[in-house]
Amino acid sequence: MDFSNVYLFSDIDGTLGVAGVGIPARNYDAIRRFVRKGGHFGLCTGRWVTDITHFVRGLPVNMPCIINNGAALCELPSGRILSSIPLPEHAMDYAREIAALDPCIQVIAVNESGYYCLSDQSDGKEVHLIRERFPVIKWDEFKGPALKFLFSCPAERGEELLTKASGLHHADVYYTWSGMSFEMIPAGISKGTGLLNFCATRHIPRENTVFIGDSFNDREMFMTAGFPVCVAGTPKELAALCRMQVGECLSGAVADLIEWLEAHPQMIGARNIKSCGAD
Repeated sequence: MDFSNVYLFSDIDGTLGVAGVGIPARNYDAIRRFVRKGGHFGLCTGRWVTDITHFVRGLPVNMPCIINNGAALCELPSGRILSSIPLPEHAMDYAREIAALDPCIQVIAVNESGYYCLSDQSDGKEVHLIRERFPVIKWDEFKGPALKFLFSCPAERGEELLTKASGLHHADVYYTWSGMSFEMIPAGISKGTGLLNFCATRHIPRENTVFIGDSFNDREMFMTAGFPVCVAGTPKELAALCRMQVGECLSGAVADLIEWLEAHPQMIGARNIKSCGAD
């Protein structure tokens, strides 16, 4: 079986594995088998590279990864950035406006060196993030350019606060819910545009790409990949964009997909993968 024409991208959180829990052994085994058969495996995630390498250690990633919600491409395990689109300079002003919307919002800023929790210790705001993971600094200590801002808030208030942020009508950026926080992204950038850039620069037919994901920041990727697949529990409006749905993340959703590809070798390739029917 030859998977040399198949380019499989996986989302990380809620798809490949879960932070604090890990990646199911079934996924490791299936991905290694897929790569041994010539397949190309990479990640497509909202994370920046500094928050990826420790989590996916041991995976046979053998093609560039789409990271930072489509704004960058990187190589793993080296972490070398191949291309990156930063936020506009005035994004810091936007982040301050969003922080002022509600006391519960905690701002995390990302630059090339990593993630930083921005906190004014005098405002009495509780820092509800793990300090060991996100160092706490003051706003004026953050050094740009900013690659992304994340806004942490109670999950039950996420939709409300995302709506308020979007209602500020900030130019050159937009806001998306990641499942754990909402994020500021450069306008016109998504995981889908990241895939189009990947395919264009490497002369790869989009029909040869497979993607598996689970959340709202995967929407454009579901609409762009040649064969989009979602994990059990994906919101219905997103699942409707996919060709099939597999099992739960921690049961080995990525392994489910690879096993399906192995069972349907006649469906693999530029001519067939777009038109195949999902079981």
